[in-house]
Amino acid sequence: MNYKSASINSIILISVTFLLLTFASCSAGYKNDGKEVTWHTWNEGNGHNSRRVDADPKTFEVLNDDYGRDKTHAFYRGDIIDGADGSSFRIFRKCYAGDNRHVYLDGAVVENADPATFKVHTYYFAEDANDYFWRGEALNVRDKETFMLLGDEDSWTTKWAKDKYNGYYLDGDTIADIDYATFHPIDAQIPIQSGSYAADKHRVFFMGTEIPGADPETFKEVGFYVGQDKHRAYQKEKPTQIKDYTKLTQLGRLMYSDGINIYDSDFHILPDADVATFEHISDNWYKDKNNVWWHNKLVVGANPKTFSPVTVTSYAGGTHPDFNYGKDDKHVFCRDSIIPGADATSFEKIDFPDGDSWTVFDRNRVYQGKDSPKLRKYLKKKYGE
Repeated sequence: MNYKSASINSIILISVTFLLLTFASCSAGYKNDGKEVTWHTWNEGNGHNSRRVDADPKTFEVLNDDYGRDKTHAFYRGDIIDGADGSSFRIFRKCYAGDNRHVYLDGAVVENADPATFKVHTYYFAEDANDYFWRGEALNVRDKETFMLLGDEDSWTTKWAKDKYNGYYLDGDTIADIDYATFHPIDAQIPIQSGSYAADKHRVFFMGTEIPGADPETFKEVGFYVGQDKHRAYQKEKPTQIKDYTKLTQLGRLMYSDGINIYDSDFHILPDADVATFEHISDNWYKDKNNVWWHNKLVVGANPKTFSPVTVTSYAGGTHPDFNYGKDDKHVFCRDSIIPGADATSFEKIDFPDGDSWTVFDRNRVYQGKDSPKLRKYLKKKYGE
C-alpha cells in the first residue's frame, strides 16, 4: 500500500468535507433558531458575515434566499421593506414579490403596478392588467393589444418595443406617431455598440430623440453612440462634420485623425494639433511636437519633449502610468493645470498600506492621501530626510 497516497487522499477528503460543511453553514439567506432571526452572507473576499434581523422569530417565514416575512413586516436581505404588509406578502418570482398594496422588485416598490393582476415573464419583463414593465419601470404603453418587444424578453441587450402608436426606448423614453410596420432597432453589436438607435421609414432616433436629417435607409451604428448614414456621422443624436466615420483612425480612447485634422471624442477639431506628429501617450494623455493635451484640454506650460505621465507604483509591486497626473522636467500637472510648487524630480504616487488609498507626494509635501508612517520611512530611506 502506498501510505503517502493514502495520507494525501485522507487529507483531501477531510479538506473537501470541511469546505462543504463550511459552505453549507455559511450560505446566504435567513436562519431562525426560534429565539432570533439572522441574515447570513458569504463571499470569498469577506468570508461569512451575519447580522440580526428585526423580525419576530415565532411568526417569521423564509420565502426565498432574499425575502422573508413575519406577522407584521416583510424583509429583503435582512432589512425591513418600508410600508410592506407582512400578512399578505408573497413571492411572484425570485426577485419579484407583492402584498395587497404594492409590487416589489429587489425590495423596492414597482410604481403603478397592480399586485392583483401582476404577472412576471422574466426578471426584465412583467405586466399587469393595465401596462407592461421593464426592469421594474412602467412603460406607460398606449395600446397593450399591439405591444411587442423588439428583442428577447429575458435579455438586458433588448432596448426597444413598440405598439401601433408609439415606439418605446425601454430605459424610459417614448416616441410618438411612429410607422408601426417599419419601426425597428438599428442592428448593433452589443456591448461594443450601444443598441440605442432605432428607425422607421421616415425617421431615425437615438433613445427617445429624433435625429435631424438622418437617412433611415442607410443609417447604421458604427461605434458606441456613433451613427453613420450616406450623409455624415452622428455623435448620439447630433450630426457631426465627419463625412465617413469608417475612414477615421482612432488614437487611444479619446481622439481620431482623418489625416487632415485631429478630432476629440465629440468630433470637434482639436485646435493647434499637428497631425503629422500627434500621438497618444497613454490613457488620457496626448502630445505633438509642440503641445501636450489631457483629454481635449491643452496643458499649458508642458514640454512635450520631456513630458510623461506620473508612474503609479503599487506597494505590493507593479506600475502603470497615471490617468490624471503628469510631469515634465520642470513642472507637475494635475489634468491640464500646473500644481504650484510641486517638485517634478521627486513627485510620486504610491498606495502605502497605512495611507489613505493612493498617496500623491513629493519630498516636501503630500498632495493627495495622508502623511503616513510608511511614507515617512520611504522618504527617509530615499532622501535621508
